[in-house]
Amino acid sequence: MKPHEMLHQMCHEVLAGADVKALCRARGFPPEAAASRGILETLFLSPQGLSNAFAVLDSSEIAVLHLLKSARAPVDVTFFTRVYGGKHSYGTFNERFKNCFAKVKQRLVRNGVILLAEVPKGVWEKNSKMERWRFALPTEFHGHLPPLIDSTRQLEGDGNWRSNVVRDKLSADLGSRKNAGNEVIFRIEADELRLNSKLFGTATLASWQQSNWNQAIRVGKKSGPQDSYSKQPDEAARCILSELASGHWAAAEQLTKPLQVFCGRKIDADALCSAGWECGLLAKRRADGNDWYRLAPEQHHVAPHQYLAASKQDGHVMADLTTIPFDVLEQIVAISDQRPGRKGSMLLLTPNFVKLGRASDELLASEAVQWLVEQTQAFAEAYVRLSERRGNTILHECVCIAQVSDLSLKVSIEKALGSKLVLLKNDFVAFPHGLLDDVRRVVKKSGHVVKEVGAE
Repeated sequence: MKPHEMLHQMCHEVLAGADVKALCRARGFPPEAAASRGILETLFLSPQGLSNAFAVLDSSEIAVLHLLKSARAPVDVTFFTRVYGGKHSYGTFNERFKNCFAKVKQRLVRNGVILLAEVPKGVWEKNSKMERWRFALPTEFHGHLPPLIDSTRQLEGDGNWRSNVVRDKLSADLGSRKNAGNEVIFRIEADELRLNSKLFGTATLASWQQSNWNQAIRVGKKSGPQDSYSKQPDEAARCILSELASGHWAAAEQLTKPLQVFCGRKIDADALCSAGWECGLLAKRRADGNDWYRLAPEQHHVAPHQYLAASKQDGHVMADLTTIPFDVLEQIVAISDQRPGRKGSMLLLTPNFVKLGRASDELLASEAVQWLVEQTQAFAEAYVRLSERRGNTILHECVCIAQVSDLSLKVSIEKALGSKLVLLKNDFVAFPHGLLDDVRRVVKKSGHVVKEVGAE
């Protein structure tokens, strides 16, 4: 159900007269809004009275609205049990959640801060009306939400953060001396830098760091049951700290209540923040006897000559893993072959023409790739070859092209050849010449006839 549909249904069908009057009082709407559902619908998404409506909510209710902001779709009433309780293991759905629904309606709907609507009942569904209620926070309200943490500490600088925790692991794994007690996760496989057997990328790296963060706080503990709306502790902490204004920091204890709302259970905020700092994902400052946290800062811009160098002896290009930005490393992995240097902190690069051919124009125009083209002979020569061929049609030898208009026959050929069959436009397919006899057998078995056309 779309937000505008929810708003229309709420204003014209769901709200009773008493609900409308309460909502108009909470938002400070004029008397005309209480008398006309159309005017109410028009005014509801305006910022009028929002600050007053939010002011009457407590910190847990503000936190649940922030969590609702991140929901991808409208939620049902069970979402709010983390704040209003009312969930039992016995009774019907209505009996279990009627008290929670009443509080949501009283505190949030009648205060004019969320939408309420009923999704249509399916033909075969037997669920109750209570199960079909859906709630959403209008996107127009997102920017007006009060902060999750209102007593932050303003401190200058980036603070103390373990910026080298990943780089140290990367250098150790690729170096000749490896600690047998540590798992090797960074490897060069088939001339490509990989992280846990996946091609290196910033998304893969972030996923690995977040996994380490969660693992660090689960040691010896069960995570406990979670509903579908709850977030993992690391994700919750990142969401909460991302709300901090520039230069502002939060103490771990200030995250306790928002974390409980976001995760649906009590979280040790001190342990969570400490683990996040150990993983290099949080920055930390010490002031007034407390540790203050915020998200680790982005790496400052580094010029290519500070992490790339061309070897005059063998013509190799060297990438310094102690300084290269990870997004740049992802770009370089996408256009080159890599192998470890003599030191684990160095990566030797050679251009890979196939990868260069598959690279987007945006990637080829990036600062690091252009530096490689302008400053190194190997990449310059590869780039010239690429420029000469890019956009041209390539004619492959020893390839058969067939037109197969019958869908069932095309499916049969695809099953027989697998990945060796390439689907083209206008019912054409291509496959290696060596598989022609296999295609003939499939066509004959399907009751069709092969018509061949040769060309010199």
